[in-house]
Amino acid sequence: MMYTAGELAKKLGVSARTVRFYDEKNLLSPQEYSESGYRLYNEESAEKLQKILMLRFMDFSIEQIADMMEEDHFDVKKSLEDQERLLLEKKEHLERILIAVKKTRNILETSDPGFWENMRHIIEITKKREYVIAQYDKEENLNARISIHDYSTSPVGFYPWMLKEISLAPNMKILDIGCGNAAFWRSIAPSLPENLELHLIDYSKGMLAATEKNMKEIQERFPEKHLHYVLDKRDATDFSYPVSGFDHIMANHMLFHLNREARFTLYPKINELLKENGYFSCSLIGKTHLLELHKFIHNYYPEIAIPSDSFDIWLENAAEELKENFTVLTTKEQQNDLLVPEAEAIFDYVASYSAHAREILEKDRELFLSRARKEMNQEGLFYIHKSTGLVICKKK
Repeated sequence: MMYTAGELAKKLGVSARTVRFYDEKNLLSPQEYSESGYRLYNEESAEKLQKILMLRFMDFSIEQIADMMEEDHFDVKKSLEDQERLLLEKKEHLERILIAVKKTRNILETSDPGFWENMRHIIEITKKREYVIAQYDKEENLNARISIHDYSTSPVGFYPWMLKEISLAPNMKILDIGCGNAAFWRSIAPSLPENLELHLIDYSKGMLAATEKNMKEIQERFPEKHLHYVLDKRDATDFSYPVSGFDHIMANHMLFHLNREARFTLYPKINELLKENGYFSCSLIGKTHLLELHKFIHNYYPEIAIPSDSFDIWLENAAEELKENFTVLTTKEQQNDLLVPEAEAIFDYVASYSAHAREILEKDRELFLSRARKEMNQEGLFYIHKSTGLVICKKK
């Protein structure tokens, strides 16, 4: 049976304009034309249009649908998984905007004379949060950040150094807020105490997927450790957790990604989750961290935003901030610097800042590498000062 565009539209409950639209996009070509020049479609066309409508309902783009329709070998399952991930990201983005709208409306209802300034502040916080999420959505970005530290001058890596400072013991229950891809736990796996119960949380699904892979690997390699772990997707900016009584809670290299308001909301919640005499530790960077690299970027690529330029908590001032909610025991900085022999490692590190940074550098790769090599000393090493450390606190 053949259908005109109008008849096909009526059959599937859409407008004739919809049928013509997909024809114009080369997704739904007519089977033939009538003597009067009308487009004619058959049952196969109806089935194809039904598929297009379903895919459009699931928010696939015209380009994606075209690929799915044209290639028999197209991986529909993977496409649906990718689409699910993108839609969840959109949902989370909309939820963050909704929070910003509610906060802005509350300000308006109070007749605050500083309405526009407060509104700008809320939007800046929301945009910064979006930036951080995009930055750490993929494990490659985090790995690029970590790999440059392979060139440290310290005989002990930062993670083993940190393990020694926080003094983990067998049978501890630990909460790791912002665990990333569990690089810390993977690095120190051979030295882990036995019977640890780890609760690993992060906002990024990508990071949690990498964490699960790494934790399973640790369990397989070191079954004698009897390591138990729990993964959970949580947002530190609006934090809650159903389990308490932790011996140790840690927040490694993540507090500086939260604004001051979010941090001061988080601290008392952490304190409540600790058992009596429980510990809280956080790793942070100092104000001079990667100073030479940042000067290099400011000099040649001032359009690239350096994440730490917006930080307001540092190794130098963290104790003063934390003492309102914890008993601060010590602040320690690891004596360490970087001597990087590979310009490509510096390129990868800076490109991991953001999609915008990568776009700029990819167009200028060879020039960037040449400039980086000119900054190297006679031994062919790019010197970068490193300032990283740890603040250790106790439940107040």
